[in-house]
Amino acid sequence: MSVSYFHAGDGGSLSPEDALRVWAAEAYAILVETASHYGHVISAEQLAQAVQDRTSVRSTMHRAAWLGRVLLLVVHRCVATGEPPLTSLVVNPATGMVGPVYSEVQRVTKQPSLNDMAREKAAAQGRLDSYRRYASDVPAGAEPRLATKFVETWEKARRTGRAAAAPRRPAPEPAPPDVPLTRICPRCFLETPIKGECQNCG
Repeated sequence: MSVSYFHAGDGGSLSPEDALRVWAAEAYAILVETASHYGHVISAEQLAQAVQDRTSVRSTMHRAAWLGRVLLLVVHRCVATGEPPLTSLVVNPATGMVGPVYSEVQRVTKQPSLNDMAREKAAAQGRLDSYRRYASDVPAGAEPRLATKFVETWEKARRTGRAAAAPRRPAPEPAPPDVPLTRICPRCFLETPIKGECQNCG
């Protein structure tokens, strides 16, 4: 079966770009709502289901195949508008961690982490910055909070020497193209040719 994007109501088809743009706009709104309550987070599964329910846009692909691209558009939007990294609110419900997917935020912001602890600390700060931007119930002395299970696992590994013995490898930097061919449109946050007007916005 061919991959398709469509409106659940009338079955009308959408291009992948249009579907991603619709989902990314809704994902941004949902993450702002999440950030408006101190301490709230959302799972990738919850976010994917919510953007589909609210927009009535569906795909024949599993969410794992498109959610990362939606989050990347949100990352670029936050960077372009000077907002906190809202994708730091998307965590694994079992561990409370953002996991390796958050490395894309750090790549875009040119702040790569050397290990899991550095990445999770950056995400914890991103969550606090998001709460401070959008929530009215942030305690005066609030500090970045790491997931308890992650801290316990990390400390246990460090005590037994596994963490100290493990080599620290910096995240590989993607090789820059000789000549950039695309850029992120500041209005719709989709990739567009480096020269000329955005093909989506006109």
